[in-house]
Amino acid sequence: MFIRYTYIITVVFLALLFTDKSAKRHLIQSKNEIKHHIKVHHPGKGQNNIEDAVLVEVKGKNNLAVSYYMDVESVICYENLCKIVPVRIIWNTIGEYQKYELAKGVALEKYEGEPYTEEDYIKTQKILLDGDSPFKSIRIDEILTTVKSHDIVDAVAGETLLELNKEDTVDGASLTCYTLWHWAHGAVVEKIKEVTASNFSSKEYVAYLNSGNLQKQLFAITQLENQKIYKKDVVEAVKKQTLVNDQLIRSSVQYLEKNNSSVYLSILKTFITKGNSKLKIAVLNSLLHSNLELSSTYLADVSLILSSKVTYQEMSLFLRLLQKNNAAVSKQVLNKLMPLLQKDILISRNVYWFLQDKNLTASQKNILASFAKKHKNQL
Repeated sequence: MFIRYTYIITVVFLALLFTDKSAKRHLIQSKNEIKHHIKVHHPGKGQNNIEDAVLVEVKGKNNLAVSYYMDVESVICYENLCKIVPVRIIWNTIGEYQKYELAKGVALEKYEGEPYTEEDYIKTQKILLDGDSPFKSIRIDEILTTVKSHDIVDAVAGETLLELNKEDTVDGASLTCYTLWHWAHGAVVEKIKEVTASNFSSKEYVAYLNSGNLQKQLFAITQLENQKIYKKDVVEAVKKQTLVNDQLIRSSVQYLEKNNSSVYLSILKTFITKGNSKLKIAVLNSLLHSNLELSSTYLADVSLILSSKVTYQEMSLFLRLLQKNNAAVSKQVLNKLMPLLQKDILISRNVYWFLQDKNLTASQKNILASFAKKHKNQL
């Protein structure tokens, strides 16, 4: 028993001593670094555990962030029976994990003290770069092995109880991979985004929107929405990029929905007239679920969608939009609907049903009657 406790105390003392010296080497700062004292949660430390941490922002020449880093524990291990060394996690300005670093002379270890190989370090980096790693949904108790000795129960970093694919973990170091993955992709990511955005002007947002980098573009749109920024230059940039990138549609339309109604309606009309089918469908859905009453003039402008290339889904949504704003349906819109009776039966039948109770001219009523006679078995 005495030997057992002596061993534990020695391991803990060495770990603390080692961690302290390494941490000091890690936290040397230059003039272009700013410390942010934050509260973070790591799932391996319990659901309600919130701890203090230091996030370091690295500034560039323009006094804007160029990267972030934080020194974290390499492994979460109960009873302090694991070798815990500090690891520096590095992110870019939008919270995307970039790499990890160790202080000079520091090495990671696997289960039972086996040292990391060069291949293990490379594999760990690959695992940490994967935002959809299996570690995302694994609980720490599925990795820890319980060992009982001399009436003392210790949770140590043993072989994982899960069967992971070989490429998804470092054999004998699943707990290290789990710990570092959740540091790299955890709550600190949102804090990084907040800090970056807090120093942005319209100029930086426009630069991110025009960067061609999807993640930077989505970051910019989300932050613009969160901060309720609707300056003309950023709104124009959002419009421009959404017209050429389908992956921005959902975020952009959601952002524009919170703008004032005149700008919202104006840009959505542009999307209808210049956008592809996917963008048109998103616009029609947005208009359909808004609380705005659309004017007959606006509906007439949007009716430009009623071309010979209109799809069934576009037509269906547009007719629902007309029904919602029934009082604003003009003769101009009705005139554009009539030729669609010559389209395929799925579209033409919907148009026919919509026109049934509308104020049509005698000529239009005759066309409707002829359609009904021709397709009586399909109505």
